[in-house]
Amino acid sequence: MKETIFEVLVYLFEHYIDVGDGETMESGKLKTELLEAGFTENYVDRAFDWMDELTLLPSAAVENYVGQGAIRIHSPEELLRFDVDAQGFLLFLEQSGIIDSTRRELIIDRAMALGDTVLTVDHIKWVALMVLFSQTGMEGHYSQMEELVYGDIPFELH
Repeated sequence: MKETIFEVLVYLFEHYIDVGDGETMESGKLKTELLEAGFTENYVDRAFDWMDELTLLPSAAVENYVGQGAIRIHSPEELLRFDVDAQGFLLFLEQSGIIDSTRRELIIDRAMALGDTVLTVDHIKWVALMVLFSQTGMEGHYSQMEELVYGDIPFELH
C-alpha cells in the first residue's frame, strides 16, 4: 500500500496529466483506478481535496499580501517541516526566476498541506511543478521546473 498524499499526487501527475486533448477523466473512475493501483481511500480523498484547494487559490489574492522582493521568514512550524535543503531549494527557485514570491507562497501553502512530517527537496520540486502547471501564463516557468524534476540536474546546497 502506498501511504501518503504526496505519493498519490505524484502518481496522478505522472499518469494522468496528459489524458488527452481537453479530455478530463471522471473523478469516480479516476478514484477507482487509484484504489486499484494500491492507494488507500483516505489518501486518495485527501489528494483530491489538495488538488481542489490548489485550483481555488487565486494568485491575485496572494499578490495582495506578498510584496515583490520581500524577504521570506519561515514560521516556526515551517522550520520544523521544511528540511534545510528544501528551504534552500525554494530560495534557489525564486532567485533563479523560476518562481516569484506569489508562487513561493502557493508552494509553501500546498507543501504544508501535504501533511508529511518532513518536507524534502523532492517534495518542493513536485509541489512547485504542480503549482506552476495550475497557473496560467507560467508555461515557460513550468518547463524549467519540469527539467529540474525529470532531468538529471542535481541540487546541492553549498
